[in-house]
Amino acid sequence: MTADAKPEEKLESFLTSRPDPQELFDKNILLVPQQDEEAKRKIQESLQHKFDQRPTREELVEHNILKSANVAPSIQQNQIELEKHRLQDKLEHKIHDRPKPEALVEQGILTADAVPK
Repeated sequence: MTADAKPEEKLESFLTSRPDPQELFDKNILLVPQQDEEAKRKIQESLQHKFDQRPTREELVEHNILKSANVAPSIQQNQIELEKHRLQDKLEHKIHDRPKPEALVEQGILTADAVPK
């Protein structure tokens, strides 16, 4: 085919050298309609099964994956920060009230050599 060939001639040449459908089926370029439908059905069943097994929103809230939606989204971040600060204050209070190592030695809970220096 030459560069100055007409478009109709190029198209005719392409169509005459085009493989027949059976060759395309053999090379798995074209699928048999039944195979295609079967593959689609298997994928659809698999996705439906996975969708059915998906946990509900309530289960995700129970497992602390999602936050409960009983607070407006605009306030939710403030609520999280407040809970974080409450926990931090609670832990600091417990650490502050923790007995000193010397008191634990006097009570017989720790030995004198186990006290950090």
